[in-house]
Amino acid sequence: MRKLVAGNWKMNGNRENLLEIKKVSDRFSASDVDIVVCPPFTLLSAAKEIAANIFIGAQNLHVENSGAYTGEISADMLEDLGVTHAIIGHSERRTEYSETNDVVARKVKTALKKKLNAIICIGESELERKENKTLSVLKEQIYGSLKDITGTENIIVAYEPIWAIGTGLTPSLAEISTTHDSIRLNLLEMYGSSASNIPILYGGSVNGLNASEIFSVANVNGALVGGASLSFDTFSPIVQAIENKT
Repeated sequence: MRKLVAGNWKMNGNRENLLEIKKVSDRFSASDVDIVVCPPFTLLSAAKEIAANIFIGAQNLHVENSGAYTGEISADMLEDLGVTHAIIGHSERRTEYSETNDVVARKVKTALKKKLNAIICIGESELERKENKTLSVLKEQIYGSLKDITGTENIIVAYEPIWAIGTGLTPSLAEISTTHDSIRLNLLEMYGSSASNIPILYGGSVNGLNASEIFSVANVNGALVGGASLSFDTFSPIVQAIENKT
C-alpha cells in the first residue's frame, strides 16, 4: 500500500497561507507518498486550483447531501470542488459537537457513496489511557464508526490519542506499536484479508524530529498532522521522513 501523510489545518489559514500548499505541491511533485492537505472550507476551491501534485481534503461533511442544514457542507459540494478526502470523526468533532460513533458511521457511508476517501479518526482520552482502556475504546470506535460499511475501498483509519493532540506529548514507540497492531487486528476481524490494504495513520504531536522513528513502527502507514502541517518548513520534514521509509 502507498504511504500517506495528511495535514489538518483545522480553523487556521487565510488566502495568504495558500502559498504553503503550493510549496508542498511543487516540492513533492514526484513523491511516492500520497499527500493530502485539509484546509478550512473557505480555502478548498483555491487550494484545489494550485495543488497540482497533491490531494485536497475537507475536515468534515454532513450526513445528508442537501437540505435545510445551515452552515453545513455536503459530500456533493466537496465532489463538485474536486476534493478527494474527508476527515471524519476527529476527536474535536466528537467532543465539541457530540458526534457519536453512529453519526461518524453515517458520515463515512455518505463519503464513500461519493467515492471520497474517508479518514476516520479514533483515539482514547487521558483518563481512558490511565485506566488501561485504550484498546477496548479503540475497538468500540472502529466497530461503531464502520457499522454497516461492507467494503474496505477508500477507508483510512487515523489513530490520534486525544491526550497527545497539540500537547507535544506522544506515546512510546512500544505503545504505538501495540495500538496499531490491535487496530489492524480489529480491521482484519471485520473485513478479512482485504483489511491489510487499509492505511493506518498515526496522529498526535507528529513533527520532523519524531516522524522517522514513528514511521519505523509496523502498521504505521502514515500520519495525520495538525499544527506542523500549516507551514511547508515544518510539514516537509515529515513527508521526507516517510519517503525515506518507502
